[in-house]
Amino acid sequence: RLEDPCASSVLLQSVWPARVVEKCNMAILRAAALLCTHSWTLQALAADTTVGVDESPIQLTDLAADDQCDAGDRHCSLNAMQLRARKAVDAAAAAHGAAAAALRDEEPGTCAGPWGTCTVNKCCSSGGYACYEKDTTYAQCLPDGGCTVGIHMNDGEGQRTPWSCKLLSTATAAAMGPPKWDPSEEPLSAKDFPVNPVVTKGNFLYDSVTGKRFFAKGVAYNPRNINYKGVTEGPKSKTCKSGEPEFQTKSYTADVTTDDLEDEWGPNLEMIANLSANTVRLYNVNPTYSHKKFMKKAAELGLYVIVPLTRMDWGYLPAFPSPDCYTMELEGYGNVGVNVLTSAKLIVKQFSEFPNTILFTVANEMPVNDKNGYAAFPCVKALTRDIHRFQADCKNNMRRVPLIYSDMDMGSPTRVHIANYLSCELESPDDAVDAYGLNVYSWCDSEYLDESGENNFGYSPYKAIKDDFDKFAKPLIFSEFGCNTGEFETACPYKKGRNWVDVPAMLDHMGEVLSGAVAFEFSMEKNQYGLVLTPGFLKGQKKAELLDNYFALQKQYRSNNISSKWDGIDIASCSAVPSDVASLSYSHPKSVCPSKDIWEDLQEKRGVDKVADWDVLPPTPEAPLSAVNNQTECMETSKVSASDYKNTCCHFTCS
Repeated sequence: RLEDPCASSVLLQSVWPARVVEKCNMAILRAAALLCTHSWTLQALAADTTVGVDESPIQLTDLAADDQCDAGDRHCSLNAMQLRARKAVDAAAAAHGAAAAALRDEEPGTCAGPWGTCTVNKCCSSGGYACYEKDTTYAQCLPDGGCTVGIHMNDGEGQRTPWSCKLLSTATAAAMGPPKWDPSEEPLSAKDFPVNPVVTKGNFLYDSVTGKRFFAKGVAYNPRNINYKGVTEGPKSKTCKSGEPEFQTKSYTADVTTDDLEDEWGPNLEMIANLSANTVRLYNVNPTYSHKKFMKKAAELGLYVIVPLTRMDWGYLPAFPSPDCYTMELEGYGNVGVNVLTSAKLIVKQFSEFPNTILFTVANEMPVNDKNGYAAFPCVKALTRDIHRFQADCKNNMRRVPLIYSDMDMGSPTRVHIANYLSCELESPDDAVDAYGLNVYSWCDSEYLDESGENNFGYSPYKAIKDDFDKFAKPLIFSEFGCNTGEFETACPYKKGRNWVDVPAMLDHMGEVLSGAVAFEFSMEKNQYGLVLTPGFLKGQKKAELLDNYFALQKQYRSNNISSKWDGIDIASCSAVPSDVASLSYSHPKSVCPSKDIWEDLQEKRGVDKVADWDVLPPTPEAPLSAVNNQTECMETSKVSASDYKNTCCHFTCS
């Protein structure tokens, strides 16, 4: 495995036959290099040998398993590199005479893996996948709930006949998975949720009932239940030994908040609430399953939830140059725009009924996994536009939850250009996000001293962020924070570590700029950012262990609060802004879209394969929810409150 994609491409040029290099896009080669030690087809290509049908078959699940992710990739999502590699594998197999059908044929008596053929055996081996019939001659394992009735454009040109999407999987308990979400069920009563919805007013967040300013004190939540052996980044200890996890270890594509996992997330939510946190950020949810118990428990503990709209295995927004990131047809997957919009609408439809859904993350860190993420931002705006219009169409039945984009902090001026682009109104107000998130890991020391030796915020890395966003028109949130290097680095058994002294700095010095911060992360994972060791992480450790940096964060969250001087805003007024209550140091005009010179220069400096036109958004794909189990587009069983409807009408046209 080669860590550096650029170095990988150079190596490929030196060892692969020239005729192969000439025919392959270098971006595909970079992706393929990361996988060459795991793919028999690519190894065969490198040796310029013929692929035989008797070799071990290619499995799409072989591409970038958890232990094959790039160092520094915290989320390990299915990314553009993997998708390119998948296309390269399929193309290579065809070019060398290996029949694609033979590679994916069923083995007698064996359930198929993800995307595999299940015509005969009628079962799928992986959780979250079900066997769907196209017609009497073909069936395939697709994401549970992800089969769309009708023509699939990813089928071959001569094979584009309608899918019936009849479910063929055997109805065993294992195949059924967690409890399903039924959109026709009556929603939970408001009395089950002792919290009020949060709305945006100017560049702040507010309680929609009391008019009190809301500042998110959050924790990122994505536990995989690994043990110490799973740690692959950062310093290692010679004394710590791996234990036996109490709960099943999960992949990075798993949904960790479904109703059947209450024994896991129940105690975890209590530990988060005990920090004096009020917000939890999630990273992957499957709208096929019910999350009522999780959301109800969170509300009972006073916790709001940031819910992702893009997923890691199905319904993702790939880092392809626009418009491909919203229009491309992928072999064995379908249209990326149709799938991501369908999935996102299902998530919005389910989670909007919960008063403690505070934000929907429309996308996360597009440029992290691939440089072409810089060319994919028009697709983020397109998805934002389409979800806002979905919310408008369902305004009588569905609360309007604000949309946020979360990005890594790329420094100035890049972070400002991207924030302005995603928050500006290009085609219409619909394509502008309602809030902006930065994942910030730059505060790595307890003190930042000036010339006189005094600790001085002006010398900290947050000062430049404050200056960049002093006049930003939308709420800004540190959607992740918590440097674990430098002074804060620690190794197992994780004594000391982060002291979170940046929390009071945020609230004292950035109170007019920030509306929240999410500490990364709850559980100790492969990159060692955790606040807690989940049961069985270490040998002999039977219960969850709260670490020193957990108690340090608890101290900071409990003792630091946002100023109340902006409390009492007129919630009923659509034009109300924080400065109506108390003065602000700066005005906050609407964001202006970056010029062509700016976005062309930004993409060229980042070396994208193709400079995308940021002034043109991809069209809205046809993605009716009637194609998913014939359900209605909106929640017919629920009605929004008068106050929620009035807030919605501040953003959308109401009759």
